[in-house]
Amino acid sequence: MRRMVWLTVGATAGILAYRKLEAVANESIDKGLVLTVMDASNSARSLAAGMGEQLSKLRGGDNPAGPPQDAST
Repeated sequence: MRRMVWLTVGATAGILAYRKLEAVANESIDKGLVLTVMDASNSARSLAAGMGEQLSKLRGGDNPAGPPQDAST
């Protein structure tokens, strides 16, 4: 039974990924390759910036209480 569930989940994910890639391909044909690459780079840049902010929060950079302290100190 578990195999059928995971097979269904995998098939569904594959179909959704195929449809998304097909939509991106059709959009890139309409817009042109250069604009598609520019959109992808802007998306990657914003993702990297967001990840950097999250990492700085986890490290205690934006935490007003400061970084977490060990119980041994």
